[in-house]
Amino acid sequence: MTSTQQGKSLQEQAIADFILAIRSKDLDKIRHAYAKHEDLAQAAQLKFCFETAQSQPSNYEHYQNIAAQCIAAHGLPTGVIAGLNNSERITFFMPALQASETFAKTNHQGNTFLHALFANPEQPLPPFNFIRSLLLFERNESLVKALRVRNQNNFTPIECYFIYNLNNSPLPEHELTALFALIEAQRADNSQPDARNIHHVKSALEKLSCDKDSQTLLVIASYYQTPVESLHHLH
Repeated sequence: MTSTQQGKSLQEQAIADFILAIRSKDLDKIRHAYAKHEDLAQAAQLKFCFETAQSQPSNYEHYQNIAAQCIAAHGLPTGVIAGLNNSERITFFMPALQASETFAKTNHQGNTFLHALFANPEQPLPPFNFIRSLLLFERNESLVKALRVRNQNNFTPIECYFIYNLNNSPLPEHELTALFALIEAQRADNSQPDARNIHHVKSALEKLSCDKDSQTLLVIASYYQTPVESLHHLH
């Protein structure tokens, strides 16, 4: 058996253990079935919870609570972080992230869930307003830390948006306001953006046709606290 096959077998066994524990309706057994497995197997169990909740709307909160109880008690597996990259997954796992205060946890690439969420090209409009609302109304210290985390490429989550997910479509006003609020929250500790990353952003801008009055240039210039002209003259 190859290592890939062995890993798949372990994940299948973990899910089988999990299902058996869930059927028992015993929370201690459910948490134990989660705790006894390694990172990738736990990630498979949580994926099972999400997919089951999506396919069984009447049981959505039940499986959401199971995920939250397991993560709060025994931690968020790093293998899940890259998959927290769209609104549906964030909504499902948000109680778990809040209960375990793991907003700023990183995976092997140094990414938080915000890096994954903001960089996902399949979600060209990241839910900036939703994240801002969490900053305003929930325990937010861990979430602010997540905004400031730099991954292995030295990019913050917002820089990942600029570099990997930028497009010419103007943001709706409420999302634009929220993005500026997130930028201000990131700056609140008086840290400065890393100017060395501007050339990565300029490479992304070169693929777009931005005029000097574009919203895109305005946002990026505000983030790096640099004149718009320095971004507009790319060539």
